[in-house]
Amino acid sequence: MGPQVLSLLSAISALYLVAQGQEQPTEGEFITARYIQPLGGWFMRDPKSPEIQEAVKSAVEHFNSQSKARKYFRLVNVLSAETQVTNMINHKITAIIGKTKCLKSDNTTDVESCVMGKKRLTCTFEVQFNPRNEREAFTSSCQKSQ
Repeated sequence: MGPQVLSLLSAISALYLVAQGQEQPTEGEFITARYIQPLGGWFMRDPKSPEIQEAVKSAVEHFNSQSKARKYFRLVNVLSAETQVTNMINHKITAIIGKTKCLKSDNTTDVESCVMGKKRLTCTFEVQFNPRNEREAFTSSCQKSQ
């Protein structure tokens, strides 16, 4: 009964594929798999995506709160972004930030309205978001832009 069932299943699957407009692979034809992102791996993201923009905005705010500079920095441009999904959502974002003319002592609430100065930094921000408790952790490293 084994070979008869196998033949029947093979015929049914062939009919199904034909009905769906797909051809059944012929002998000698290779079936190739498309690349699928492995779980836990880093993958490129569109720097303009809302999720990346929100993450980099939070990272720059955190940078300003931790920086010893007297003036605020604000985002100029996001150069690249990668995301990794594990039990956390991790973003690695490379961005250019610029020093503004707004002093931190003025307690400015809208840094986006501050006039830009000339100093630019290229920063790599790592933003770690924990979806269970909605907490974020930040690390950053910056260098003067050329």
